[in-house]
Amino acid sequence: MGEPESEAAETTRPGRGLAIASLAIGASGLTLAIATWAAWLIVRPGIVSAWVLSWLTQAFVLVLGALWFALLPISVLALVFGVCAGARTQPGFGRIGATLAVITALLALSGTAVFATTSWRHVGPPVAYFDTGTGAPR
Repeated sequence: MGEPESEAAETTRPGRGLAIASLAIGASGLTLAIATWAAWLIVRPGIVSAWVLSWLTQAFVLVLGALWFALLPISVLALVFGVCAGARTQPGFGRIGATLAVITALLALSGTAVFATTSWRHVGPPVAYFDTGTGAPR
């Protein structure tokens, strides 16, 4: 009743800190998702044929898969912070952070799908291969 209008508007406005956190998490998650995709396109499991690099490549591919799975909760956190900061009602850092979080989630989901469905043949030492043919014993 006796409050000035600026103080009343200040108490109903969502937190600016959540909007900045959403923007920071969304931007860093998007950068990590793009970097993970770039690394995946450089070192694909199917193109490695040298036995010396096979274990190193396999470990690298597993780390990339783990990064895609780790990006999923990061994008959800940025999205929740953005929505709590008022991304649906007012433009600003919260809306930008929520948008980046959605893009990050799409990149991470597509990355996890590629990781889970990639053929793992010819990656690893010959001991790890399962030979179902009827050839000569080794």
